[in-house]
Amino acid sequence: MTSLTVFPPNSVFDAIMDDGAVIRVRRHGNPNGPRAILSHGNGLAINGYFPFWRLLLADFDVVVFDFRNSGENPVHDGLHDYARFLADLSVVYDAIDREFGEKQQFGIFHSMSSRANLKYALDGNRRFKGLIVFDPPMVPPEEHPLYNKLQSEELVLWRWSERRQNIFDHPAEQAALFKKSRMMSGWVDGAYELMAESILRHDVGTGKWRLVCSGEREAAIYKLNAGMNIWPQADEFPLPVLVIASDPDSDIPSAPGYACRALRDECGWAYECVRGTGHFLQIQKPEQCAAFTRRFADEIGLMRPD
Repeated sequence: MTSLTVFPPNSVFDAIMDDGAVIRVRRHGNPNGPRAILSHGNGLAINGYFPFWRLLLADFDVVVFDFRNSGENPVHDGLHDYARFLADLSVVYDAIDREFGEKQQFGIFHSMSSRANLKYALDGNRRFKGLIVFDPPMVPPEEHPLYNKLQSEELVLWRWSERRQNIFDHPAEQAALFKKSRMMSGWVDGAYELMAESILRHDVGTGKWRLVCSGEREAAIYKLNAGMNIWPQADEFPLPVLVIASDPDSDIPSAPGYACRALRDECGWAYECVRGTGHFLQIQKPEQCAAFTRRFADEIGLMRPD
């Protein structure tokens, strides 16, 4: 089995949110390239996506961060919801410009962080020259024929995460659970172990490993997803948006894959589908996802010198 280890960052700083929460921001890759800012899905951590974003390091100034109460961040007792996430994004993006300097940049997000950044853009915030969203968990209005299918999946995930195991003797236990999940099948070698290590924190007092983002917090976001009906037309966004979707015709279809295809057909979204993938497409087929990412960066003018 291949062992995956995230490269040490070129630089790190802690951004302090207005309620005292801390979000650790790490810079990797080529500081002379256009900036790519990345984050992760619900209950996960951006280091677990390293099989994908390591492929961007030669060309891009890669900046990664975890949402509050996730990954490398300390756990905070404050609110953990989309309203709080949107406020955090402004603080984080301001801090990135301040610490690393302003430059042309684009966002690359998956699932929960995709949904948050889509809402952030719809609210009129234009921090990026373009936005790539991988398999965002969009739920349409109640009268839509896909509504029941998409809402019910979020509710299933809500109930599952409320009951999920929070404490482990070793990250290998969590990795083994990932491997048994049909939804997470087909990850590249070493990725299950890396994601497990990225979402757990060692408790020196007990010797156990605990989820950074508890099942309770993860469940709260799935429940919010089920009731947060965002179904915009492509021209409602103040910047170019590309959705890169899982394959709704694969053996492991995800509900967001159906939603993304419908957004292409009904709302005019720019769309790419990574065939044969489920919701974790960046970890299943990282090379193809990276190729789509580079092409979009070129199309919006980031790969050409100023």
